[in-house]
Amino acid sequence: MEDNDFDFEDFMENSNSDFEMKLEEYRDKIMKLAIEANYENIDKNGINEYHLRHMYNTELNDLNNTFKMMIQYFEDIEDYEKCAVVLKEQQKVNSVISQREDVQ
Repeated sequence: MEDNDFDFEDFMENSNSDFEMKLEEYRDKIMKLAIEANYENIDKNGINEYHLRHMYNTELNDLNNTFKMMIQYFEDIEDYEKCAVVLKEQQKVNSVISQREDVQ
């Protein structure tokens, strides 16, 4: 191979593409592990309503978004029993949020 046959930009583009693909796969695996770990904790312990009432609104919104992500994941893999468990706990969060909105 001669020096002028090597295309550095092409090499970098392919390397970056492979790296980004592997990084995305890794991110997806980590997300799935986190969702499953969160689910196991929720299924085992539930969400304490007393604790929810003492959370900041931003924390409640973040928790609600996490539940939405979890529900979407379980819907995608058609694990509807887990969706039901998460949805039940999400309703507790929504109840606390709506109670605060009623007071304001």
